[in-house]
Amino acid sequence: MATKKLTDRDEFPSDPFKVFQHSLMVEMELAKMEHEKVWGIDRVIDLVDAEFRRKVNAQRERIWEASQARDEERLEKAIKGMIAAYKALTRWATEAGIEQMPKIDCMEYMMQDDGLLVVVKDKKMATWYEQFRKQKGARSIWTLEELEVVMNGPTLKQVREIKAALPGTTMVPVTPQGSSGFEEMENDIDISKPFKGGKLFDTQAAERERDERRT
Repeated sequence: MATKKLTDRDEFPSDPFKVFQHSLMVEMELAKMEHEKVWGIDRVIDLVDAEFRRKVNAQRERIWEASQARDEERLEKAIKGMIAAYKALTRWATEAGIEQMPKIDCMEYMMQDDGLLVVVKDKKMATWYEQFRKQKGARSIWTLEELEVVMNGPTLKQVREIKAALPGTTMVPVTPQGSSGFEEMENDIDISKPFKGGKLFDTQAAERERDERRT
């Protein structure tokens, strides 16, 4: 399976510039991750002064410009400069005594609509997640207490009872396969009132016939 993924990702014949660019980008991404696992995602950059922030953003732009120009020398210098920028952000945060990212107990799941579903223990964890993990994209953060409210709804409560009675059962999406035909029928019978229409079935005759068959 891993071989298939590599085959799908790689392009042949390879582009020498893209190979060079990728190798450098990996180093920059590692520096970014090293910074963010301690200080949070895009958190310190929002705390520094405007001039510091401008320099970091300008360094990012140099990477884009070198990439567009396909200039290996400029790209290498720009990426090394961005790695240095992450180290500078780390030094600033340390010297300023900025609070480091606490341990956030959470579960993350990327849904089919590309939305990120996040489940955390409590409101405090939800606040920390919002504060320290500012990655872009649609996401919804749920506490266990909020999930309990949802699970106690009438529909999911029945699902919970089924899963408790039949361990191993799973929920799957169901796509409607067209109308049943009943939607267009007019409902002209009010079951809250006595029925005044004609008798449709002779139930007494049916019961006599049933009793005769039994004897």
